[in-house]
Order: sequence, then C-alpha cells, then structure tokens
Amino acid sequence: MRIIKSEIGDFFKSNAKVVVSVAAVFLVGIALGVTLAFRAVGGEFETVARVDADVGAGKVFLLSLIILAGCYGLILLSCANKKTVFLCCVPYLALGFMLGRFSAALICRYELFGLLNFLFVYLPAFIFSLILLLFATVRALTAGCCERCETSRFKPSFLDIVKLFALNAAVCFVFFIIAGALVGGVIIPSLF
Repeated sequence: MRIIKSEIGDFFKSNAKVVVSVAAVFLVGIALGVTLAFRAVGGEFETVARVDADVGAGKVFLLSLIILAGCYGLILLSCANKKTVFLCCVPYLALGFMLGRFSAALICRYELFGLLNFLFVYLPAFIFSLILLLFATVRALTAGCCERCETSRFKPSFLDIVKLFALNAAVCFVFFIIAGALVGGVIIPSLF
C-alpha cells in the first residue's frame, strides 16, 4: 500500500502543473454545464417517472466512445508542436461540461432513478475517464515534443495513448453496460 501511495504522490509532484490545470478546466466545464442546463429549462425541470425514462446502455456507450476518441485525438494533436499545446484543455472542458449537464438532468429530472444512474454509472465513468485522460496528457506532454520538436511530427507516445483509449473504452463498457444493468438501465439524459 505504501508503494502505491508513494507512486501516486510522485506522479502528482512531478506533474503538479498539469494536474492543477486539468482540475481547474474540468471544474469550469462542470460549472458551465450546470449553469447552461438550468438556463435551458428556466430553472424548472420537468420530472420523469422511471417507466417513462429513455434508457439505452448501448447508445450511451457508443456515444461515449465517439466523444472519447475525439478527446484522445485532441490530446495527440495538442502535442504536435508548440503552437497546438493549448488544445489539450479542450477535452477537459468538454468532459466537465458534459458531467455538469448530465448531473443536472439526471438528478433534477429523473429523481431517485437518475441519482442512482449518476452515482453508480455516470460519475464513476467520468472520473475514470478524467484520470485516464490525465495520464494520456502527461504522457503526450512528457514525450518531449513541446521542448524539442520544431516540426509537426507525432510523438512516440501514440501507442501509449491508444492503449489508454482502449482501457478507457473497457472502463466505459463496465460502467455503462454492466453497472447500468445492475441499476436497472442507463438513462439517456435530456433536459426537455
């Protein structure tokens, strides 16, 4: 257990700037998502009974894979050269925005069933995705491109990022398909 704590501590110490930046952008995304969700419905969500909730674990899983593929693609593009490094913030803003919007919709519209979906399906999937995206960003940024590359070549970290994407897909499968079945279905969240 000490070894794991030591490794985690070393990771956060050596990548403190990236971790703090990611956390800040992610929190801004959550705030934007919640705020815009409440503004979209005028602060009054129409409640939906469990039997009327639109569920579809496969649809949510496939949509999440498409979004995650775009996020990992942006992380790869962000380290193509020094001019594109700012792109690595976009996936975290988008992930935070979706978490904020989905949390508002799930909790306010679907009540207890939505809360169960949020706590046991969406929140863990988003947290694990955030952590794996963080590892991918750190790997891409520490590949040395931003300091050494003057051309727009992709890094040798490409395979590592593809492996992290595959791991993220497996995590999403577990939460959206398996955990979703355990809570009675995965809600496809909507504001209206």
